Amino acid sequence: MDKRKEILINALQDKQEDVRKVAAEALERLEVRQRIEPLEQKVASGAMLVKIRAIYALGSLRGHRVIEILLKALNDPSEDVRAAAIRVLGSYMDSSVMPHLVDALKDLSPVVARVAVDALGNFRNPKLMGPLFQMLKHQDQGVVERAIEAVGKLGDKRAEEAMIYFALKGNYKMKTLAIKALGEMES
Repeated sequence: MDKRKEILINALQDKQEDVRKVAAEALERLEVRQRIEPLEQKVASGAMLVKIRAIYALGSLRGHRVIEILLKALNDPSEDVRAAAIRVLGSYMDSSVMPHLVDALKDLSPVVARVAVDALGNFRNPKLMGPLFQMLKHQDQGVVERAIEAVGKLGDKRAEEAMIYFALKGNYKMKTLAIKALGEMES
C-alpha cells in the first residue's frame, strides 16, 4: 500500500494535467479504502445521516468487502439508509447484487421499493422482467411509474399489453412512460 501511495503522490507532480487529476482521484480512493473499517462501523452503528454519508463514501470503492458492508445496510431500520445502500449497489452494475436488489422490491417502504426499481432498471437484464413486471401492480403510484420505465428499458415484447393498458388508462406520467416504452419495444 505504501508503494502505491508513493507512486500516486509523485504523480501529483506530473507535467500532464490529466495525469495529475487521475492521480488525485486515485489517491482519494486509496485514502477512503484505508478508512474502510471506520466507515463500516459508521454504517453499522452511526446516526442516520452518518450512515448515509459513509455509504456514499463507500460508493467510490469496489470490492467484495464493500459490497458486504452495503448488503448489511439493506437491513437497517431506516428507509433512507436502505435506499442509499440500494442506490450505491445499483450503481455498481454487478450482477452478484441483482438478487439482493430484487429482494429489496419487497420492502414495505415505497421509497425503498422505488429506489430498488430504479436500480434494477439500469441493469437491462431480461431475467428482471418478472420481478419488474410484478411491480406494475404495486399500490404506490411512484413505484408503478418507475416500473413502467424500467420495463420499458428492457424493450421486451411480453410487456406490450401492460404498456398499452397504462398508455390508455394511466395517469399523465404513466401514459407518457408507457407510450415511450411502446415506441422502444422490440417488434
